[in-house]
Amino acid sequence: MDTPPLHDGSAAAPQQAVGAVSLSSRLLLLTILFVMVAEILIYLPSMARFRISYLEARIELADQAALALLAAPNGMVSAELEDELLRNVGGKLVAMRRLESNALILSDRQELPMLGKPVDLSNWMWWEAIVDAVSTLSGNADRYIRVVGPSPRDPKTRIELVLPTAPLTEALRDFSWRIFSLSLLISLVTAGLVYLSLQWLLVRPMQRLINSIVGFRAAPEDVRQIIRPTARRDELGLAERELQVMQQELRHALTQRARLAQLGIAVSKISHDLRNMLASAQLVSDRLAASEDPTVRQVAPRLVGAVDRAIALCAQTLRYGKAEERAPEPENIALRSFVEDVAAALGLAEGSTIRWHNAVPSDLTLPADAEHLYRVLNNLMRNAIQAMPEGGDLRVAAAISGREAVIEIADTGSGLNNEVSDHLFEPFRGSRNGGTGLGLAIARELVRAHGGELELARTGPLGTTFRIRLPAAS
Repeated sequence: MDTPPLHDGSAAAPQQAVGAVSLSSRLLLLTILFVMVAEILIYLPSMARFRISYLEARIELADQAALALLAAPNGMVSAELEDELLRNVGGKLVAMRRLESNALILSDRQELPMLGKPVDLSNWMWWEAIVDAVSTLSGNADRYIRVVGPSPRDPKTRIELVLPTAPLTEALRDFSWRIFSLSLLISLVTAGLVYLSLQWLLVRPMQRLINSIVGFRAAPEDVRQIIRPTARRDELGLAERELQVMQQELRHALTQRARLAQLGIAVSKISHDLRNMLASAQLVSDRLAASEDPTVRQVAPRLVGAVDRAIALCAQTLRYGKAEERAPEPENIALRSFVEDVAAALGLAEGSTIRWHNAVPSDLTLPADAEHLYRVLNNLMRNAIQAMPEGGDLRVAAAISGREAVIEIADTGSGLNNEVSDHLFEPFRGSRNGGTGLGLAIARELVRAHGGELELARTGPLGTTFRIRLPAAS
């Protein structure tokens, strides 16, 4: 039997998927994306504000053109001057209205199509301005737009003008391109700074942790794979220190396991050979027990008992030295008759000094592996008998509590001392009768394999009770 390796070389360091995007690249792309989204949220109201400012500038130019018209004799100008004023405004029609006077109008004398709802610069809502700006930018707006607003000189004077939308669309597109270029530059600079910061503060330390974990997994026996913590005082520094402690403890545990495995192999071989030797000694002791010599007959039972205990120790050691017990194969067990069979095998039905009480309900059935449960009950009941050398009461009771079955094995022995109780289920430490303690360790392992638990319920001068909890039948 070979010593189990500390690590299976086939489970090498995990391979990164082909074409996988690193964490740093994802951070860079996400930063650019988020900055661009933020810029879009800023761009929409900025575009709307640009359109309003463009129209307000045209209102101001229209007001200046109207002043030129007012300064002319009889409010009349030549056709050439009127065309020049309209070109400066960039419109097709300009009108100024006052409450106490008629409107003054400049027009290029071309017939205009029917115009929609005017844009009132004295009363506009920001969401409507955004919708109109998007429509103008996309080229879906009407060819001409009517704008109404107060005069910069006199709020009581209203200026109206008709503008073609093509120059406004061109101005919005030029403004959008400048905003996009600036936003892209800002996002790249911001993403670069965030990338470098995260790379230095987070990604590189995380990569160091990952490399240490992968290297330790590949060669846990190599002390060089244990991480050396930095002087950081943040969460990553704490993670490095905790990882170092975990790796040191795990390396120590793996080394100890390898040594125990080697020791277990040696003990198993010794126990196997010793059991064969004791088998011969048992044959001799059986012959001595049949001797007619009074002295021999007096000594023989002690010799037979010593040989039997030695054989039992070898058998338990070999059983415990196995890598693991086989998986349970549950079947429905009538628990009362099952417990009675265990008691009969221990000689309780033959009128010994032990008063036997079977308090298991006759209709209680339990899904469990018969061989495993027999070994558990046999060990606990035999321990109880050994705890009462002068005689006493042994009681086994069971009941269904919720979704689990509870079995209690109680004796009226002298109880357990604290030293034994603290290490009750530990091999070679938790025996109360001078034994090895393997029986209780194996019993607990078998119970836990069923999804249950074996525990010490109570102990004292009036006796000891062990409790078994197992899943009940559904």
